[in-house]
Formats: sequence, structure tokens, C-alpha cells
Amino acid sequence: MGKINKTSELMGKEKETNRIPTEEKKQSIPTCSFTVGIQDLNKHYFKVRLQMETDAEETVLALPAWTPGSYMIRDYSTHLHKFISYNPLTQEEVKSEQIDLNRWKVKNNKQAFVAEYIIYAFEDYSVRTNYLDSEFGFINPSALFLYPEGNLQTAVSVRFETENTFANTFTSLRKEGPHHYLAEDFDELYDSPFHLTNQTSIRFRSDQCEHELLIEGNVPYSFKEKLASDLQKITSKQIEWMESCPNSYYLFVLNLSQPAYGGLEHKASSINFFSPDQIHEDEDYKRLLELLSHEYFHLWNVKRIRPVALGPFDYQSPNLTKELWIAEGVTSFYDIHFLYLAGFLTKEEYLSRIQNDVLSLDDTNAEDWMSLEESSFTAWTKYYKRNGNSHNINVSYYTKGAALVLCMVIFLLKETNGTKSFRDIMLLLYKRYYLEKQRGFTKQEFFDTAKEATGVDLKKEFDGLLTTAKRIPIEEYLKWIGLQKIESEWVADLRFKTKDKNGNLFVQKISHKDDGIVPDLQLEDEIVAINGKRMNSSLLQKLEKQLQPKEKIHVLLSRYGRMKEIILEVAGAYKNRKLGYIEIIPQEVKEIQNQFFKKD
Repeated sequence: MGKINKTSELMGKEKETNRIPTEEKKQSIPTCSFTVGIQDLNKHYFKVRLQMETDAEETVLALPAWTPGSYMIRDYSTHLHKFISYNPLTQEEVKSEQIDLNRWKVKNNKQAFVAEYIIYAFEDYSVRTNYLDSEFGFINPSALFLYPEGNLQTAVSVRFETENTFANTFTSLRKEGPHHYLAEDFDELYDSPFHLTNQTSIRFRSDQCEHELLIEGNVPYSFKEKLASDLQKITSKQIEWMESCPNSYYLFVLNLSQPAYGGLEHKASSINFFSPDQIHEDEDYKRLLELLSHEYFHLWNVKRIRPVALGPFDYQSPNLTKELWIAEGVTSFYDIHFLYLAGFLTKEEYLSRIQNDVLSLDDTNAEDWMSLEESSFTAWTKYYKRNGNSHNINVSYYTKGAALVLCMVIFLLKETNGTKSFRDIMLLLYKRYYLEKQRGFTKQEFFDTAKEATGVDLKKEFDGLLTTAKRIPIEEYLKWIGLQKIESEWVADLRFKTKDKNGNLFVQKISHKDDGIVPDLQLEDEIVAINGKRMNSSLLQKLEKQLQPKEKIHVLLSRYGRMKEIILEVAGAYKNRKLGYIEIIPQEVKEIQNQFFKKD
């Protein structure tokens, strides 16, 4: 516990150094006290009251435009309404005006003031937006709490007047009293979501960290007990792997109230959405564990071990970085690795999940269009703003990042005869840049640390795969752990997917590959008939099984209300694809393979 307290103290000093406003802007550090209530439950309105003590002539209040961990400008001010300000003693109006899309200027004349406003909380059902209905309330702080411009380091008090509707409030912030919480600054506030509910939680301990699991949704208590027990094994394994836990408390929020999938990491909590219909089958349940494992490993990777651009944050503009492949690719590789280490996946199941990332890269030509660094840098406008062609030209820094980390893991084992691993890199990054320097690292510092930790120059081997749009020669690395791609049964592939609208078929997705076959199709084309036969979803599936690669088919379609006839050449694809073991391998490869699948 002493080490944990010391770490928290150091990180507090880091924030203080980086976040103090300039003397021109700063009069004195104001105090900010929020009160959150429910304006109208059925209309999904939160009411927010901010009281500020300040001696500034005027105060500019701003609402963040995005949430760290979700790299897209979201313009949360869209949902802020009825902004007013007044003197708390006299109740007289204090003049204010909106000066930008997400900024309000209050002319408070060196006096304390109150600002009130309404937040609409039904925009979207996700881990990054506010939500309010009769079952629960969720607050993403970046989307609800205004901050005084130039004073992000201000301590914040948040009090909830929602107990008549929701008995319990869950957050990782320090509790000051009933429904009353304190944040040391706005960075901590924005990294600490709130869940309002009548549900109760379950607790478990891993190492010196107390964990709390809150599940929203109608599930039996036995499920909560099972999930808590399984999470205890996963969190314990991750803490053991990283040799310590930076937290004394961690909150899992799992929302099982509606069909959804996703998670968002925070420094002492994670918010996770999963479909309630997919928790009973073994494979689906393991997918849930994979999600929770992923978000929990962010406790170290991203929230503490991070590229230098990912903090401190500019909440109005993108924090651009080319290293999201480290932030998410490393985490995506290790989320399933920890399930394997904790005993939830067999060796064959672990291999099956690895192959999902590896083989998915072959589905399109995206690797020839975009490098991993470009994928990271443009996440704000490309990965998070996808369109009908994104899958053909956009590389995922999650998927390809995980595949590249797989190659790095294998390469390290090969070059060091199994004496060093990627874990050595993570431990040194954590020690040097989080505990000692209290900052993020640059790309060069990442590779320098990797070389110091392992003796291997990863930059020389892999930099070209980061900076250049080209395919990873993944087979060359897989063979060093005795694996190969196995493909069989060449079958027809129409290269397009359809969606059903009132029994009619419309093109929903078109895949481009490198064999030169490009169908004369557009998104939203209606497929009326093929080879003279009227099509529906069931008939199209049967037809594709009967066709042969290179076969020519006659397609009648409707485009913009006009009929059009085309001749389409059927492409081909392997029906069966997997990673399999090479039957005869040298002893040195066998030893590397054993190291790769080693569980201790």
C-alpha cells in the first residue's frame, strides 16, 4: 500500500506541474461545486448546477468536445440547453453569453456565481455518452460537466440529488458523504464516470486492490458471483504479470440491459456494454471475459504506460499520436493472452483467437492503403468515422496492431532464446515513464526501452511495418513457433454482402481484393434477379454455394430507381482457413513454441 500511495502522490505532482494556467489567465484557483439532479426522467433531462467561488472579472466555462479513449470530436455541447447564471446570494441574474459552440462567458465581476443548465441524455446508448431512463442513469463526465477555461487543475465537488429515483451511485471518485464525491481536478473528474441505479454490487479482492462489480440488467445473483470469481482470477493474473497494482480500488461497470458491445477504460474503472442475450453460451461468455480483460489491462497500458501525446489532454482538440498501435494493439494481443494464462482458454482456443486477427488481415487490401502509424494518426477522421468503403482501405490499429505485437513477441523469443519477452518491455516502460519520469514516451523512447530491456533492436526489424503501407509477412514469424496458415477448398465468393428491406435485397458491403475482380456494384443497389431468377436472402445464399470461381453470372439490379443489367465474374476464396501446426520442426523452433505457449 505504501508504494501505491507514493505513486498517487507523484502523479498528482505531475498534473499540478502541467496544468497550472498562465499568470495572465489566472487570478486565483476557483472552487467548483456541482449538483446533479433529474429535471425530467421521461424526457431524459439531467439538471446541472455549478457554483463557483472566484475573484476573476469574468469566467469562461467550456464543455469538452471528446472523451479520452474514444478518439473522435463528438461536440457534446449539442445536448446542453437553457444555460443561465446568477448570484447565489441575491438570486439576481449575472450576465452571460455563449461565445462559441461549447463556451460560455460569465461576467461575474470578481464574485461567486451559479451556472445552471440542462443536459439531454438520450443521444446514444454507448460507453461515451450520457444516458437516462427509468432503469438507470449513466454520466460520461466529459459530456456533462463544464470546466473553467484555464483552470483544469481546480478541485471539484459533485453532489447528486437523485436518490429518490436511484438509490445508488457508483464511481471511482473519493466519497465525501452520501451521494457526494470529490475529484482532485477536472482530469480526474473526466476520467471517473458515474452510474446511477437501484442495483447493488459485488466485491472481490485481488492483491491489495479492492474491486467492485456493478451489473446493470436482469441477471441472477449466481451469475454475478460467477463473473466476480472469474474476474478475480483475471485481475490477479494481470497484477502478477505487471508485478504490482497501481490502485487500491477499481470499479467494473457492466451494462447488460440492452444489446450492445463495447468498453471504455478509465484510470480506476471501466464501463462495459454487452448483450444480455449473449452471456449464457460458453463462447459468448468468454467473449465477455475478453472485453473485460481488455479494459482492465488498460489500467497499466494507456492509463499509465502511454504515448506522450495521450496526456495531459486538450479537451477541445484532438491529441494526435502515431502510437495507438501500442495503446490498443498491445492491449488487444494481451487481453486473450491473460484469459489463456488464467485458464479460461485451452491452447487450441487461444490459437483460434490469435488466428482471427491474423486471417482477418487477408480479407481486404487495406494493408496496402494505410500504414499502422497513419491508422493511429487519422483515427479521429477515419477509424471513428467509418463509411461504406472503410473496410477496404482503413487498417485497424487494434487488429493489425495485435498482429504486429504477436510478431514482436515471437521475434523476441527467437532472438533471445526465450530469455526475454515483451513483458520485460512493459515492466521497464512502467517503471521508467510512469513511476520515475511521470510522463508518456515517444516512439524512439519506446524502442530504446525495448532494446534496453531485451537487448533486441525492434525498431530495425519492425519500423518499416509501422511507417509503410504494406502487409506484415506474418508467416515468416509464425514458422518460428511452428505454425503455418492452412487454406483449403477454393469456392465462389461474390464479394458483396446484402441486407434485407421488406423482402428485397440491397447491397450493404463490397469487398475489394487484389485479384483484379471488381464487381460493377454500388452500395444500396437492389439485387432484383441473378441468372433470370428473382432473388431473396435465402436464395442468394443457396446460389453462392452452387457457383464456381470465374463463372459469369447475369445480374439484374435497380440503381437510383432505374433497372440495370450487368455481367459479374464470380471471384474465389478459401472456404477453410486456419493456423495449424507444422508437422516436423527443428528442436530450436520447438523450444520457442514451448516458450510462447508457456503459462507461468
